[in-house]
Amino acid sequence: MAQWMPLEKRKYVGKKIPRTDGPAKVCGTAKYAYDIVLPGMLYGRILRSPHPHAYIKNVDLSAARKHPGVKAMIDLNKYTVRYQGDEIAAVAATSMDIAEEALRLIRVEYQRLPHVATEQDAMAENAPRVFERGNVAWDNAGDKETVEKILAASAHVVEDEMYTQVQVHNCLEPHGCVALWEGDDKLKVWISTQAVHGNRGDFASLFDIPEENVEIICEYMGGGFGSKFPIGVEGKVCARLARQAGRPVKLMLTRKGEYLAVGNRPSALMHLKLGCDSAGKITGMWQESHGTGGIGSGAGMPLPYVYHVPKGAYYKKHGSVRINAGSARPQRAPGHPQAEFGMDIIVDQLAYKAGIDPVEFRIINDPNETRKRQYKIGAERIGWEQKFNKVPGSAAGHKKRGVGLGVGRWGGGGARSTKVTVEIFPDGRVTATTGTQDLGSGVRTLIHQITADALGISMDWVTPRIGRSSYPPSTASSGSITTGSVTPAVKNTCDSAKKQLYEKVAAALGVSPDDLEGANGVIRARSDSGKSVKWKEACALLQGQQISVTDGWVEGLSSSGVAGVQFAEVEVDVETGRIKPVKVVAVQDFGLCINRITSLSQINGAIIMGLSWALSEDRTLDPNTGTMVNPNMENYKLAGTMEMPEFDIVIDEQPERGVIGLGEPPRVPTAGALANAVYNACGARVTRMPMTPDVVLAALKKGGAAR
Repeated sequence: MAQWMPLEKRKYVGKKIPRTDGPAKVCGTAKYAYDIVLPGMLYGRILRSPHPHAYIKNVDLSAARKHPGVKAMIDLNKYTVRYQGDEIAAVAATSMDIAEEALRLIRVEYQRLPHVATEQDAMAENAPRVFERGNVAWDNAGDKETVEKILAASAHVVEDEMYTQVQVHNCLEPHGCVALWEGDDKLKVWISTQAVHGNRGDFASLFDIPEENVEIICEYMGGGFGSKFPIGVEGKVCARLARQAGRPVKLMLTRKGEYLAVGNRPSALMHLKLGCDSAGKITGMWQESHGTGGIGSGAGMPLPYVYHVPKGAYYKKHGSVRINAGSARPQRAPGHPQAEFGMDIIVDQLAYKAGIDPVEFRIINDPNETRKRQYKIGAERIGWEQKFNKVPGSAAGHKKRGVGLGVGRWGGGGARSTKVTVEIFPDGRVTATTGTQDLGSGVRTLIHQITADALGISMDWVTPRIGRSSYPPSTASSGSITTGSVTPAVKNTCDSAKKQLYEKVAAALGVSPDDLEGANGVIRARSDSGKSVKWKEACALLQGQQISVTDGWVEGLSSSGVAGVQFAEVEVDVETGRIKPVKVVAVQDFGLCINRITSLSQINGAIIMGLSWALSEDRTLDPNTGTMVNPNMENYKLAGTMEMPEFDIVIDEQPERGVIGLGEPPRVPTAGALANAVYNACGARVTRMPMTPDVVLAALKKGGAAR
């Protein structure tokens, strides 16, 4: 079974290595799909429905078609639109301004239909139906009567209702692509995507052409967070417009289009009951909940979350509710943040009611040994013993501080399908090539580090190449599997290529290939250090012939299953209701850390997203019109630099487990940790998000906490 090299032999792996592509991004030479400009290129735009639900009686393209700047046009032949932003038609024109002008010339005759914009409206008797099959899909588990008896016999029981709002992805680079046809059956697409090879298959299927005739390019991308797996309507339309016009077309979505039509994290309304015995062991859990993914599904949650609930002691009734809004798509740790928010608040309440310290209560009920250790690390780093208020809200003054915690889990294992090609050239240059995309984990840098360490050479000799479907296949970036998929394949392929080179060197030095090792740009015999050759001289032994090896993922270099905890310290102004995050401690396991800078960046980014979701983000629909009232970055409130607390990141490294994905797990615990810290600070439970000042003041009024 393959193994990573020992720590003492690593020069780059596990160290703080700046991003390989950092200079290109800073200097503007990195080319995103949005940056592509081709000769004769047209600009695409999509006409979207202003109504949440309507029949389309007629679409008149004639005036737009006569515009001299319009070169292609598509009627998408929609008969019914089911959300504001639903696509109706598209144009390609010689400029973006002309494309926008052409959209205004299209005449659409609508017959408006009744809509539902909230879960409550959609679940009501005789509510307008989003689809004929009904608005709610129920998921039931357990026996309600049995669980209610268990709870009735428990020493302590708590009950509450928690709510998490719909969150939009907010990718800095919008969805879209540039499409170029080369003849009738060859398509080249520059696209912002989480699935280079998956997109190749999608385009090939759409146009019934061989996959090898489709080239996908995504060397850089500006965020996806789960929303950029499919080519989407925008990708399909762009390629169709390009084919019709016989010219390349760029179609990147507007910011409003991003908010309305390319995904979101579903909401969750959770009514939970939880009981424990006199020793603090959880005895049973009762759940009735629902959430909406708009016109789509995916509003489920993995409850009970993390903590052990005895077999047969859990009851669930959960509804996935359809409303007239854009469909949900996976968003960084789908379902887990919602589940964590509800579970960690109800667990925290039960700990207080049982008179047990919330940290100790979690240790009692969490079966994961890694997290049991992490609780103690995090508690020490946040100063739990000194800062925890045994009587929440009792501190003097109107600005009160408190601490709280939340937990998370994830898989993050690698996919076996990833392939890598490593080439060693006679002049000493090395390339490591795979078709993966870099979603933000810094995978180009990780490939660079691993290749250099595996071959025992400077990173200066190595060129990593990613982001093209013409490169060896790699998996989509989903479920935090990219690093666990790519890095083992790189290490294994480097070892195979090195073996071929060492055969040449061994013959020249008169030793066995198995006796050779490389470090610091020198290959030498273990048995006789005097027998050595520099890297460039070794490569010269290839006599003009390069080594090229394609290999893949192997066992032993990756595993799955990570644990993490976060502790938060907040300050709550009980006069204004404002929550100020003071400090977040994140203790996170993800196996072997390849790059400490990129890992810290991943965790920081996850916490920032969690803070923003908890405190300010909210996709707001007007229930009367069914339209989004804040589809822009001015009114959809993302947390900014001045709202960031101190970050204290603890990499809980377990290198013996190999590489495990990190992108999603630290996104999970933040909101629950903040909510519990708010209670510890001011004595009022804030159980709905976003935790804006009005929500905090309402909770203070309801709870009657000291001011």
